[in-house]
Amino acid sequence: MTANILEVKGLKKYFPFKKGLLGKAMEYVRAVDGVDFHIGYGETLGLVGESGCGKSTTGRTIMRLLEPTEGEIFFEGQNITRFNKKQLRQVYKHMQLIFQDPFASLNPRKAVGDAVDEVLLVHGMKDGVKRRERVEELFDMVGLRKEDMDKYPHEFSGGQRQRVVIARALAVNPKLLICDEPVSALDVSIQAQIINLLMELKERLKLSYLFISHDLRVVRHISDRVAVMYLGKIVEMAPAEDLFREPLHPYSKALLSVIPVLKPGQKRKKLVLEGEVPNPVNPPTGCRFSTRCKYATKQCSEIEPPIKLVGNRHFVACHLC
Repeated sequence: MTANILEVKGLKKYFPFKKGLLGKAMEYVRAVDGVDFHIGYGETLGLVGESGCGKSTTGRTIMRLLEPTEGEIFFEGQNITRFNKKQLRQVYKHMQLIFQDPFASLNPRKAVGDAVDEVLLVHGMKDGVKRRERVEELFDMVGLRKEDMDKYPHEFSGGQRQRVVIARALAVNPKLLICDEPVSALDVSIQAQIINLLMELKERLKLSYLFISHDLRVVRHISDRVAVMYLGKIVEMAPAEDLFREPLHPYSKALLSVIPVLKPGQKRKKLVLEGEVPNPVNPPTGCRFSTRCKYATKQCSEIEPPIKLVGNRHFVACHLC
């Protein structure tokens, strides 16, 4: 068995942006543009970056909800990049996605217990009694009562709805959860409860996570390693404590500089990025961050830096490192 539950190699996802007279795509939004990473068994990889950097598209492309333009996706050693729908159904027994908005991902006309029950039925559990018992078990696992099974999504708070979505994702005993901003729509106090639940479930069920978020405080709390994404590319990846203690890429430094300091009297110098994020249809040559980086040289604007190992599992794509 491979040491990694998930490996992504050269993943690209382009969206056609402009059509010619004959319907031929002339330009593309390069949402994900050559991404490589892996997730080990029992590991949480945090994927962070500004809105629009491509992190959510990465998660959806891995799940094959979006078809990759290029690259390969390996799940437990199997190349699932070109799997058909029947083959993907088998993969989805072991890999599930948790969406950002729990209300949008639940059918408002269906009781939440039925929403979880439906997953079990689709994946082959025909016995209605056993399905009911399994749904009760899942509700208990995520901190809900069995009486809640007959309620509808609008009768729950945001945090409770996210617990339902987590229960639905766990219904088929997955090994990997792709969590796409799972707490960003929740109040701060509720965020902590859901994060603690995810961490408890990880230990209890031996799960692996790809945790996608723009909230660096949350990512630091839950992640073993962190990958920083900018304009479709990963610019830095390292163990969480190493990255937060000593970020190397100028973009990572700027992101971390705006995290609030909790200790009284302690201050952190904020690094303000100038300029707008470049157009993903026509990204800059060389380093994509060079147009906003105060340290950029001529080399940075002409030659794209490869991502390279600079320490213990610490990778960075920067000519200055």
